Amino acid sequence: MEQKNLITVITDNHLMADTIAKAICANETHDGYYLGNGYAVTWTNGELIEAAFKAKNSLVLSTSMKSREVYAHNFEFAMRNYDEVVGYKKSAADARNLGTIRSLWEKSHTVINAMLPCEEGELMFLNLYYYLAMPVTVKRAWLPVLTRQAIRNAVFNGRTDTDEYEKWLGEAIINRIIEVDKDDVLETLDDTTDFGYEVEDMWERENEVSDGMTEDPEPRLYCMYTLADDARDSLGWDFDRMFDTAMMLYFKKLISFPLYIETRIPKTVCHKMKRNIRTLTYHPKWGKLAPKAFKPDARHIYDGRQTAFNGYGIVTTGIHPTDLSGDERKLYSLIVKRVIDAFTPPAENETKNDKTL
Repeated sequence: MEQKNLITVITDNHLMADTIAKAICANETHDGYYLGNGYAVTWTNGELIEAAFKAKNSLVLSTSMKSREVYAHNFEFAMRNYDEVVGYKKSAADARNLGTIRSLWEKSHTVINAMLPCEEGELMFLNLYYYLAMPVTVKRAWLPVLTRQAIRNAVFNGRTDTDEYEKWLGEAIINRIIEVDKDDVLETLDDTTDFGYEVEDMWERENEVSDGMTEDPEPRLYCMYTLADDARDSLGWDFDRMFDTAMMLYFKKLISFPLYIETRIPKTVCHKMKRNIRTLTYHPKWGKLAPKAFKPDARHIYDGRQTAFNGYGIVTTGIHPTDLSGDERKLYSLIVKRVIDAFTPPAENETKNDKTL
């Protein structure tokens, strides 16, 4: 029997894999993966395996099932076929990616899920896991920022808040099923599920703007949608241009992962902003506005309604940019201004606004 002596890290794309590999000293470059220090790092290039919901008359859902069981029983998994959509042959490249992942997986005693830190990234990994059908120990490396220390902590240590993570994952899976057929799900589950929340309440939460959005301080940190609004108004960009540029800033370790509607941050992140704000004083356009004396501001900290797995407001990471494209420079400048404004005490902010009028 072949000894399984690898730990394989799987992430979304080549650029993210390259960043992770450098951080954990997997420095050997191979076709489709990096290798070194007992680790292999490879990537899926997006949603490599698709999940198709089975017909609703075969819905398998009960309060006794764990979230992963619900997903495995209610979806069918197959390699994506984008050839007709994108207009060129892509399946061959996908098959090569999948072959590399399968080979590394077979040699691994542990696989680390380092997909994007969001619901979509989580489900893309589950698609792959159930398609390959090779049980293995899985650990989650949650990476809201891609700084070297954050990567090493996430890959080497993993998460300790497993109960909160499992609850969030269960809700993500039910979300996906409800997208297909809400009524059928609610008829099947009319009581509190094993995931620890009321399905009916969760559905209502998914269809209303977060209450916290109206109570957050002004100015708030950006989330994906408010950044899109300002990029449209200030730069004339559409959503896709903003999203692609924001993701490049995330991959280049300059901002936290841009996600949905959350504008607050965990207390640990707020404390780190003292050092990060200091870096922003060197920004050529807005650095002079950075507060000289920074104190963590409780107005921006999670207040109990949020969970780390739902992301947090977009903040800078304390790394000074050196290789930005024109679009990246413009969007980063927009984010820097908002971060400085959000962490400037209200009285100072009013003075600054008066001076800029």
